Amino acid sequence: MALEQEQVLRDVISEVLEAMFFAMVDFEECGPGRPFDYESEIHLLNHNGRIAISLRVSEGFARMLTANFLGIEEYQVNDDDLEDSLKELANMVGGGYHARINHPDWQLGIPRVWKIGVEGVDTTQASAGVGFAFFGEPAGSAVVNDLPC
Repeated sequence: MALEQEQVLRDVISEVLEAMFFAMVDFEECGPGRPFDYESEIHLLNHNGRIAISLRVSEGFARMLTANFLGIEEYQVNDDDLEDSLKELANMVGGGYHARINHPDWQLGIPRVWKIGVEGVDTTQASAGVGFAFFGEPAGSAVVNDLPC
């Protein structure tokens, strides 16, 4: 991931998590293969290719984000709420990234989410990404990949 892409991603993730999910994170280096539980992804598309933005998070962090986003207690979070909030996270990060790169020919796709480890799901997060921690504990990682059409 290019240094400029990485900084934009860090800025957008920080802004979205603080403003919408009331969570402040610290960024750290992150290699491939960190053991996270959920992955959400959104694509920016144009006639030349795709940009895939992929976010991986631990289940505990995902539940906390969902509870904060919905204004409920963590024990009240169900699987549908969790998946919906992770799609919304991907959508907001993708939208923020799109606004920062400021290229009108890119269109934001539809976010998707899955539990990591489910067979038959191809994940894009094979390369090293931007890691983030919540109160010193690894909470997630993000990566931007440029893909062909």
